[in-house]
Amino acid sequence: MRSHKHSPSSYARILFRYLGLSEKTGQGYFTGTNVSYKELMTLDGTIPRADMVTIYKNALTISGRDDLGLLVGTQLSLPTHGPLGVAAFSGPDLRTALTLLAQYGQTRVEFFNTSVSEHPAGLKIHFAETFDLSDLRLFLTETVFSGLFSAIEFFVGAGQFKGQVYFSYPQPSYWQKYHNAFGDNIQFNHSVTEIIISKSLLSVPSPTADAELHKQAVAICEQQLKEITADKAGGPSLSIEQRVSTLLFENPGRIWTLSEVAEKLCMSPRTVIRKLQSEGTQFQIIRDELAKKQVANYLADASLSVESIGYLMGFSDVSSFRRSFKRWFGQTPSQYIARVRGADAQLGGGSSP
Repeated sequence: MRSHKHSPSSYARILFRYLGLSEKTGQGYFTGTNVSYKELMTLDGTIPRADMVTIYKNALTISGRDDLGLLVGTQLSLPTHGPLGVAAFSGPDLRTALTLLAQYGQTRVEFFNTSVSEHPAGLKIHFAETFDLSDLRLFLTETVFSGLFSAIEFFVGAGQFKGQVYFSYPQPSYWQKYHNAFGDNIQFNHSVTEIIISKSLLSVPSPTADAELHKQAVAICEQQLKEITADKAGGPSLSIEQRVSTLLFENPGRIWTLSEVAEKLCMSPRTVIRKLQSEGTQFQIIRDELAKKQVANYLADASLSVESIGYLMGFSDVSSFRRSFKRWFGQTPSQYIARVRGADAQLGGGSSP
């Protein structure tokens, strides 16, 4: 589990892949840091802030694009945000998702403090820098905002955002691209950086609401936030089941073995097995249940193929994913999709199930 003093490494991995870098071509990505390619791909979810800042600066140099933040931010779908993303997309509606993203934003992004408040036009989300972002201000703001708009569009659909967007910095040379990303109602050189979301959108339901998954994810976010705000060791400790679940939640796209989890928890595999048994569960059960919920949420996105979902889950070939899928759900992916989407079509048409 990650130290609250460090940033999640998943964002740096996504950026690395977006730039099309490899172990051979990506050495410049790590210049001036203590992070290596191997560590980026195997790190337990964290990179120190100073190294993350340097990586972002290196990425801007490598890309040669001032608008890199606008581009890479679109890659930050809700599942990439770990437990916070799960809590948002499994909640009941957009208002809940936005409130959670602001309330627990510190567990994922340490560059901004976010807050929400009611506004006559709807809901206002305010962004305050936690330190002077200097020449990274545009990149980080654009990345965070693009990721936020991806979350909004997950609920309401592309191009359906209604509201105002304010930036506290001057209009960049490529400002026209902001309209494609954030809509028509944009203002620069504002006193603060914030978004106001229209009331008409706040009650839009989540297409993947899951009360049980939502409760579990929010509990993990709450624990992480307590660790951050306390800034000290101690306090109530998590159960082994919670620690295992958190580790898997925070590192999506990887198929964890018992030995790997035990190593991260500084225990032997036998000790993990024994402690989980004392809590009435097993490692395989925890891993399979989390995988099933994650796959089910991916399948709700009709734009994702079975092959893409298998890749997102960490499988190197689709046949292995199909075998695991059948073990989890008792049917093939095509059978599952036909059943679930057929039921959705019946409900949408008002037919009786």
